[in-house]
Amino acid sequence: MNREFIKHLYFKMQKLIIFLSGMLIGCVFTYIAMIVPWDLLTLEKGSNIAVVTPEIDPFENFDIPINDRITAKIRNYLHPGKKMDLVQRYKRSGRYMPMISTIFDDYNLPQFLTFLPLLESGFIPESGSRAGATGLWQLMPATASEYGLKYNRWIDERRDPEKSTIAAAEFLRFLYGEFQNWDLALAAYNCGTSKIKRAMRLERTSNYWDLESLSKETLNFVPRFYAILHILANPKEYDLNLPEMFVPMDYENIELEATFSLEQIAALANVSPKVIKNYNPALIDNIAPSGKYIIRVPVGVKEHFLEQYKINPPEQIEFTYTTYRVRKGDSLYKIAKKFGTTINAIKTENNLGSTRWIRIGQLLRIATVTVVEESQKTTTDNLTVSGDSTQSLKMNQIKFEYTVERDFFSINILAQYYAVTIEDLQAANPWLQTDRLQKGDKVVIYKPANKITMHKTQRGDSLWQLARRYHTTVANLKRWNQLQNSRIHPGQRLIVKLI
Repeated sequence: MNREFIKHLYFKMQKLIIFLSGMLIGCVFTYIAMIVPWDLLTLEKGSNIAVVTPEIDPFENFDIPINDRITAKIRNYLHPGKKMDLVQRYKRSGRYMPMISTIFDDYNLPQFLTFLPLLESGFIPESGSRAGATGLWQLMPATASEYGLKYNRWIDERRDPEKSTIAAAEFLRFLYGEFQNWDLALAAYNCGTSKIKRAMRLERTSNYWDLESLSKETLNFVPRFYAILHILANPKEYDLNLPEMFVPMDYENIELEATFSLEQIAALANVSPKVIKNYNPALIDNIAPSGKYIIRVPVGVKEHFLEQYKINPPEQIEFTYTTYRVRKGDSLYKIAKKFGTTINAIKTENNLGSTRWIRIGQLLRIATVTVVEESQKTTTDNLTVSGDSTQSLKMNQIKFEYTVERDFFSINILAQYYAVTIEDLQAANPWLQTDRLQKGDKVVIYKPANKITMHKTQRGDSLWQLARRYHTTVANLKRWNQLQNSRIHPGQRLIVKLI
């Protein structure tokens, strides 16, 4: 009996040792996986790393809140695995931080918000959540659509770093306007304004830290973000050596009119398809959409691309669309195989939430790709390069109207906004007797037409791009053109420069 018991105990001990050994090995591999920067761009350009020092202090004029909930999150982030993950996210931020900082400055948003993608996506544009949020800023489809971002079969502009940042800036500014408090605004960014307002009514408090009926995710979201800010603001205090950031992703634009695969574009540009994909994360598939579309390429590549295109233009790709009626026994896999496409392509084209959501008799829109034969190609050049389309108005005077947005607004600042003198303002507005304006005051400004530069917008233009091109700000472009948001459309004539 004793011998059987000892034998049984021996086998039990063997299993326990094997189990513990497996756990130990798993922990070691997990730790190694977290410290190795498995990042596509890093692998492509491993030495392309430099110190990026923000021109603006992200924590200026903002006292980061601290309480027990935030302190608990700080301790959590200081665990070895979490700390290494935080370091990798911080390194990736260098690619986009200068662009984000500039846009947020134009929108008069506090700079500490520029680190929000570090929590949301880890600064990975292709990042997605189970709830359907996508991109650097993890925007939901409804929010993205409200702020002018496109999502279709070919592109998801939530993954476009620049366009999604502009949308996020407008959204954050709206949320702060609703709550006048960044704690509540950040919570609403996570779960929506209606849920925050409902919780405030239910619990009769406007203090985020007193709300208890919110979801666990939202209750953790704000303290987690503030914990990250504390660590980044005081790295030495938390025994953290902040690494060198990746260099910013500077790029040039190439406007395509025909449809090409990324492989074709990469071959003409003499870079790998992964590089093109990294610079164009908004592309869902490896094909640039039909019609005019702007492709971004690394600085210095554009000239080579244009030379190669003239010498040896690639075969053009054409999309044709077929309507297919679902039959008995069909599945998306069978249909995709029949038409030489993919399940995801059919799902996206027909807004299908699941591969099972098809029924007999249902009509599906199927896109197929074919190569245009030489005889079918038009003789016109199918590639153009974005250029300035500036013209001066042929009128003597242009009239602007400015409505003052806050009390005690300086007339000197208004003069700077429109590049006029105080005497010019007083001549156009005889009622101006002081150097301070009050909220709601309406001021008329006149500018000679030859002091104004206009731009006819093209497909792919954004206010931020125009602001960079004409050395101004998004805020100025919106002010001069009386735009309520950043949405612009091709063919629109915008004032882009005042002298």
